[in-house]
Amino acid sequence: MNGMHALDDGDARSLRLGIESRLDHVELLGRAVHALCAAAGMPARECGQVELALVEAVNNVIRHAYRGEAGHPVRVEFAVRGDRFTIEIEDEGTPMPDRRAPVLDFDPADVASLPEGGMGLFIIHSVMDEVEFRRLDGRNTMRMTRRLAA
Repeated sequence: MNGMHALDDGDARSLRLGIESRLDHVELLGRAVHALCAAAGMPARECGQVELALVEAVNNVIRHAYRGEAGHPVRVEFAVRGDRFTIEIEDEGTPMPDRRAPVLDFDPADVASLPEGGMGLFIIHSVMDEVEFRRLDGRNTMRMTRRLAA
């Protein structure tokens, strides 16, 4: 783990974590986001959905942006601002070529037709309310937002 920083951003409560680009470190981020979601008042099922989105996103960074190479930084900031729980994932790897929400074409009644890969972005877009990407100064940032129940 590269570090942990609690941030005070006015009305926001946030936490910044960093890991090395290793798949065996992703579980730490998953556990952290699950606990943070629960602390923000999300029901257990929603906490699990946000955890899944985070794990899929960070796995994609490691596998695709960093081509599976260890030793690169992955920074994640979690923030609660008003009625929103936001996660920003930042890396310095290869930019993602297609940033549109994916559409999967398969027959849900036919298990054999399920794709073997490429479902990560579909899952992320399915469970998060907003997903945004940007590339600036050699860094990729993915922002995922989930609205909190009133």
